[in-house]
Amino acid sequence: MSAPSPSDEGRLVHLGIGNFARAHTLVATQRAGSWSVSAFTGRTAAMADALNAQSGQYGLIVRGAEDDEVSIVDVIDEVFPADDVDALVRLVADPFTAVVTLTITEKGYAAGNDPATSAPARLALGLKARREAGVTEPIALVSCDNLTGNGEVLREAVLAAADEDTRTWFEDHVDVVSSMVDRITPSADEGAADLVQERTGLADTVPVVTEPFTEWVVEDSFRGRRPEWEKAGVQFTDDLEIHELRKLRLLNGAHTLMAYAGQVAGVERVDEAIGHREVRALVEQLWSEARATLDLPAADLDAYTDALEARFRNPRLADNLIRIAADGSVKLPVRALPVIAELGGPEKAPGEVAAVAAWTAWVTDRVRAGAEVKDPRADEIATAAAIEDPTERVTALLALLDVPAGDPLVAAVVAEELRLPRP
Repeated sequence: MSAPSPSDEGRLVHLGIGNFARAHTLVATQRAGSWSVSAFTGRTAAMADALNAQSGQYGLIVRGAEDDEVSIVDVIDEVFPADDVDALVRLVADPFTAVVTLTITEKGYAAGNDPATSAPARLALGLKARREAGVTEPIALVSCDNLTGNGEVLREAVLAAADEDTRTWFEDHVDVVSSMVDRITPSADEGAADLVQERTGLADTVPVVTEPFTEWVVEDSFRGRRPEWEKAGVQFTDDLEIHELRKLRLLNGAHTLMAYAGQVAGVERVDEAIGHREVRALVEQLWSEARATLDLPAADLDAYTDALEARFRNPRLADNLIRIAADGSVKLPVRALPVIAELGGPEKAPGEVAAVAAWTAWVTDRVRAGAEVKDPRADEIATAAAIEDPTERVTALLALLDVPAGDPLVAAVVAEELRLPRP
């Protein structure tokens, strides 16, 4: 497919304007050319207020192992709170809007059909308005969340919320595009705002800190206009699945394991976790198992895991494990459980079992200490984690991952909890 010409500019609407989108996809959009960007927040209006007060500008700090690169990203025209449904409907219905990108996290796709709480439901309303306005040019919906087949997940969520006429119209007028994104983006540290002002002069209340590495692989299935993201190094492909699985099972899988096992072992940051002898051994075991499920050359996988280790060890990124630990009940079913199933059961996947056991141990420790567990099923986790009998407790926790009682994984997790490294 030929790239669009520079005159084919348009508007991109982004849903979920958090740190990751501002460090990754919007940086690529700025480098792609003169596209208008309208963004919507995720859970609160705070980011809209902050960015609008700065005319959409913010500082980007790329934190290498030895130094920082600081620049201003100036691609956003306007930011709306997530609950401004009227604004989203108006923008999606506008023919100038050609692309919608989403970073709404895994749980955002299971939020139901109520536009008050569901981004896919709000999109369905916007597409209804676009249909009723008689817009004929296709609009592309691009998922940028950590889900295998994220485009198909998005398609199903939007269609489930759409009316019958819009569902009929959808196939001829909407492209739903999967993509794989990769750039570690921790929360900004206290000195980030001062650094942005010192280097650029921008008084920034919402700076973004990220790593030098960035990767975005996008399914090449656009019928309409899109930004020339290839100018920013974005890779377009007809076979996205292997890229998704490589990242999901090696990067995200290791992140999930370290988030829980690292904290159980008494460390707080990713670089400390990968430097912890026993936690690192668990990561290497998980990588060995995940690699066996990936149809890629060994040399390519070696290069990828070597790069991951270097990224994890970056001491200046200081990515906190507590940030990565959120939403475990959503992440483990797509990161760990499929590998266990593909390898033939928990006895064949001790590294993946360790990731699950680290989660059950971590949530149990948090609940019993009276600390918060950020998870869409936090109340159910709290009830299960309070159970005294280890097998009953693990059974109740794994039921939240749709693991049935009596599954061999239950006994494997109970045993593995006792082997996890502790302070």
